[in-house]
Amino acid sequence: MVNQVLNVIGKPFRSGGEQHVLSASLGISVYPDDASSVEEMLRHADSAMYKAKNESANSYFYFSDDLRVEMNRRLEVGNKLRKALDENDLDVHYQPKYDLNTDTLIGVESLVRLKDGQGGFISPVHFIEYAEETGLIFRLGEQVLEKSCIAAKTWLDKGLPIKVAVNISAKQFTDTKLVDTVAEILERTQLPSRYLELEVTESALIENFDYTVSQLKLISGMGVSIALDDFGTGYSSLSYLRLFPIDILKIDQSFVRDMLDDAQAFNIVTTIIELAHSLKLQIVAEGIETLEQKDRLQELGCQIGQGYLLSKPLRFDNADKLIQTSKAEGILCP
Repeated sequence: MVNQVLNVIGKPFRSGGEQHVLSASLGISVYPDDASSVEEMLRHADSAMYKAKNESANSYFYFSDDLRVEMNRRLEVGNKLRKALDENDLDVHYQPKYDLNTDTLIGVESLVRLKDGQGGFISPVHFIEYAEETGLIFRLGEQVLEKSCIAAKTWLDKGLPIKVAVNISAKQFTDTKLVDTVAEILERTQLPSRYLELEVTESALIENFDYTVSQLKLISGMGVSIALDDFGTGYSSLSYLRLFPIDILKIDQSFVRDMLDDAQAFNIVTTIIELAHSLKLQIVAEGIETLEQKDRLQELGCQIGQGYLLSKPLRFDNADKLIQTSKAEGILCP
């Protein structure tokens, strides 16, 4: 019956002189196995429908115990995220970035963490996706940006000039207030713009291309650096590097992880580094986990690196101790 419904919906039809084709995503719940009331059945069918949409177009999905577990997890994550946002209680960790040639600590990347209520943290994979789907990403992004700027200003006031990098999701670029938000937070925290870097992904660049170009140019015009994150995993169009005000390319950790054992990954890393040099862009390698990877990247001309070999993401107090120690040892970039 479901296939018949999909076939009927998928038949071409004409309207206004044009031919059109529709697809559908169907969610199914079955009484009494899945629910004991009409309202619960509709809610479960709705969840199954969204699962079908995420799986593939023109498909159907049955509600299941696994989906029930997923629903409960999402509800729990959503409640914790809303509570953290309401109480401004997000935890931001900072992963140091080093000059690979001098082992100088030159900056940090901000990584948001959500407390699970039991002394641990919920993976960003779970709550970032939820935030984007529900629109909470705008509040989350603003709070992370402000906390990061406050941290950078705190270090600067101590004579520790540390540049902080903050991730901006594709969804945040749909916010018409993004540029104003960045400007207001810099003004409110009194952080000079040269100590802020925004990381964007290739997917963020291609959505609403012209508008994103204009937004990034305005942000770049403030003196904020723009980094293209996970370069090489998406469309990797050279037009991005020509049309967008990109200052930094970040090599995705998947290529760094495999570069010593996979010739193709090694060639991609080499090509990205050579491309960055030719365009006079900074190059950052993510996910450095072994000394061999670090040494090879340095030989290839990669300037900056981050990863567990150098340092794991640290809570502010631990990052502060590391940065102050680095300053005392004379290996902090002046």
